[in-house]
Amino acid sequence: MIAVQGEGGDVRELQYLSIAKLDDFYEPSRRKLTDRAVDAEASVLGVSARVALGDGTPTEPTPAERLESVLEHLSEQCWARTWEPAACAHLGLDAWLEFRGPFRYGAAVSDVGYDDRGVFVYASLEEHRCPHRDGEFCPNIELLLCGSMQHVRDHRDHPPTRMGSGSDWLHDMAAELVQREAEGDTAPPEALASANLHDQEFAARSAFSMISHFYRTPGYLRGHARVLCNFPPERLRHRMIVATPLYVEAGVQPAPSTSQVGVPERRRRWWRLPGLRSASHESDTV
Repeated sequence: MIAVQGEGGDVRELQYLSIAKLDDFYEPSRRKLTDRAVDAEASVLGVSARVALGDGTPTEPTPAERLESVLEHLSEQCWARTWEPAACAHLGLDAWLEFRGPFRYGAAVSDVGYDDRGVFVYASLEEHRCPHRDGEFCPNIELLLCGSMQHVRDHRDHPPTRMGSGSDWLHDMAAELVQREAEGDTAPPEALASANLHDQEFAARSAFSMISHFYRTPGYLRGHARVLCNFPPERLRHRMIVATPLYVEAGVQPAPSTSQVGVPERRRRWWRLPGLRSASHESDTV
């Protein structure tokens, strides 16, 4: 793990950090965000970066300082959180989401030829009972994260495992991401336009099934990721989102609920969709 000091003294145990994505928020010559980010990011994060550096300090901000500034902004915008499924239904390419929960993960090679191109993947696991029954839709979301093995602190501890039959398109797309980020390019991969949505979904669901069942390393994780694909739910199939992470850190798994059997757990929700500038939507649901 990479331990970095966050605001307020919190320590983040980073397992994964994409410097290329972090750099993409900023214009290095002026140490503030570029116009490629959403409206108002330049002013918001520009101020945050300067405050973190201190008045008159010419030193370039560290990755940890830049990450904290970016996360502060993403938290304020909070486009969607995966444990609020309604906030994820309309997420498209390049949108950001926040995630937390149990995952299986590891290095991935292609199913055909066992081609190792530096791909690292995470597949979410069911945290609660799935309410699927014939003719019903389940609101749960399956999240598949694709990134670079070089961004993983302990990547040598993860021997590559095949991604699964039918997953070739996904592995090719993820390998393109790896190559682009190695060159500092965070643009969406061209592979997203090389196959129809049906073939993309088949490859993603095939890979997800393999990773979530057979990859050997589990962990409770959280982080932020940028959306690549968003496949809608069907009968007996969850919504599936394929994304590429900015960072992944060790999370603290919540204690089991002590609520009575048959009584839904009371929880607090907080989320904001793109474009909303007003106060966050907060409510308690029963």
